[in-house]
Amino acid sequence: MRFLLVATPLLPLLVALPGGRWLFPLLSPLVLYPSFRERVAARDVRAAWGLTMLWAFLLSAGVVVLTLVWPEVARAGIWNGETYRAEMFGWIATGEGREADWRAFLPQHLLHLTAFLVLTYVSAGYLGLALGAALVAYMSYFVGSYAAASGAPLLGAIAAWVPWSVVRVAAFVLLGCLLARPLLVRRPWPFERREARLFALGFAGIVADVLLKAALARPYGAFLRELARGILLGA
Repeated sequence: MRFLLVATPLLPLLVALPGGRWLFPLLSPLVLYPSFRERVAARDVRAAWGLTMLWAFLLSAGVVVLTLVWPEVARAGIWNGETYRAEMFGWIATGEGREADWRAFLPQHLLHLTAFLVLTYVSAGYLGLALGAALVAYMSYFVGSYAAASGAPLLGAIAAWVPWSVVRVAAFVLLGCLLARPLLVRRPWPFERREARLFALGFAGIVADVLLKAALARPYGAFLRELARGILLGA
């Protein structure tokens, strides 16, 4: 069923349909879920993680391309996209805002993490993947918007996927691959010592995300500001 993943970059086109803002995240896991479920049930966390990371990358690429090619549709159809873009552009322009203040961003991160873990556990992973699609989509809308504004889409898209967000996605995916299993095997907590180490790694990634963001947000915002300015000026 992995051949279904090749359709992932086309999924953002769903936002052009009536109700697409909600259809897109809710339907996006369908191309991944059969393979994901099979590997999670078989306790093959590594394969499940790799497939899900590939899905997230392809989904992000699709949103970035949609934002570059059809910006008005992306703007109207990506949930929270324009709000997040404005927030991130403000951070890049001024160095201020929630992105640069751990007291402001930490409660939001904890809310997203809690919702993701609960939805994953109660739905054998599917609703966690849907929430993940929504989060990746609005972050990718910002990435595409920055890439367009910078005038160098490829370089801008690479730079705008800030490193702590990549760490966060990887950690969420690992925790999701673990917590999707109980419902699939009909056991409330089917975990052993090996999984305990993976849980520790996943939560270490969450902590690393927070620490990296707290330490690097201001200088990285300045880097993105200077990068875009240099590109626009032909430097």
